Order: sequence, then structure tokens, then C-alpha cells
Amino acid sequence: MEKASLEQRTLRQFDALFQFRAATSLSIKPILESNDPGRTEDRNAFSDDDPDFFLEHVGPAHTLILNKFCVVRPQYILHTNVFTPQSDSLSENDLSAAWSVFSRLEMPHIIIYNCGVEAGSSLGYKHLQILPRPPKQEFDFFPNTIGISEDTCTVPGIPFQHAVKRLSAKPSTSELVDVYQTLLTRANIGEAPAHNVIVVAEWMLVIPRVRPKQGGLSANAAAMVGMVWVTKTDVLQEWLDHGPMRALCGFGVVDDMNL
Repeated sequence: MEKASLEQRTLRQFDALFQFRAATSLSIKPILESNDPGRTEDRNAFSDDDPDFFLEHVGPAHTLILNKFCVVRPQYILHTNVFTPQSDSLSENDLSAAWSVFSRLEMPHIIIYNCGVEAGSSLGYKHLQILPRPPKQEFDFFPNTIGISEDTCTVPGIPFQHAVKRLSAKPSTSELVDVYQTLLTRANIGEAPAHNVIVVAEWMLVIPRVRPKQGGLSANAAAMVGMVWVTKTDVLQEWLDHGPMRALCGFGVVDDMNL
């Protein structure tokens, strides 16, 4: 039998780190094309004042609502009150508002941001998502299962470019901003090109992106850390046939030095 290459063995090992969820609600979720006017101007994406979905205003610039197309329960959307393109990097106000919500939730949660259409954003109106973190006995993210190299701000062996940094127990807004800016630089992200941001209590992770989908597969920030959401079982099979980590390499920027 032909011996598997280092790349093949690496990808096979990482493929075991994934969690898949099937959600039919995603099949009716609106996803704007890259040239849709809603990507660059206000098309009232979050103008619905339905009290069943509204939760609260967060600071002077953001509103927290329930996600109408949720995969897990509950799933929050934190959007800017004034239209801001989803292709913009996170601001100090964005990080402050997101952490304000995150830190008040009793159960562990995860913050994700899909910056730009290539990063898997469905809308052009700036918003972050906050959703429950899976129990660690069920699933854990690769920065935890593999570990973080403090010297390089990477997770050793991950075959696509990324940058990750630990957070203090109770980070200030200033720390969150500093960490985010450091990670943008470390991940070679310039003036707001597409990238994903993932934040948990222990760390922040940034992943540069080049495309939102390939074939029938697509990926947002959650998928890039192993939480893959699919609309039906045949899409799940396509992920498994393709190889999850190999697929993520196609969505991100392959780092040959890490293979």
C-alpha cells in the first residue's frame, strides 16, 4: 500500500476535528450576490421592528436581535444602527458592543464576524453573530485541541493562513482592539480584505479568505473553525467526500509551510 504523504496524513487528522449541523432554515436564508446593491448601500436588511425578534439596543451604535435563520438556540445578531458595509473591518465600537453582550451571557458563547462576501457573509449590512459554544465534551476548536504557539500566533499544523492570540480573563475594549489589529497584521490582511473573526473567552482568531464557496460547499467563520452548517444531507456527504480540511484550504489561503 502506498504510504500517505505528510499532507494527506495531516488533512486526515484534522478532518476528525469537525462538527456538522443540518439546518433546513438555511435553505431559505437570503444570500446577496457579490454585485447586489445591498452590499454597498442600505436596503433595510435590519429595518424589521418585530418585537418578537428585537432584544435591546447595545450602546449608542448597535442593536441586538434574534437570528431569524438560526442553526442553534438561541442565536443572536448584533448589527449597526446606521448602515455600514459588511466588508469593513471591526471597529472599536463593534468589539465593545459584542463583548458587552458576550460577557453578560451565562453559558459559554462564540462571536463570529464574516468580513466581506468572500468570507461567507450573506448580507452587506454590518453585523456580528453570537451563538452558543458547543460543550467541550461534544466538540472543541482546534486552538484548544492542538494549542496556540505564542511565538508565531498560530495553531501548529493548520494548513491555511490564520493568526490567533490569547485574551486575558476580562479583556478591556482596548485589549480587544489591540489584539484584533495585531492579528490582522499577522495574517497579512491589509485595508479590509475579506476575513473571518472568531472570538471565544480564551482567544481571538482571524482567518483571511479568498472565496465563499466552491461547488456545492460554502463556509462562514464558524465553518472555518470546524462548525459546519449544511442545508441537507447530500451537502454533508459532499463535505465528507471532499475532505473537510481540504475544503477549508480552498476557502482560505493555503500556507505551504504548515503542511
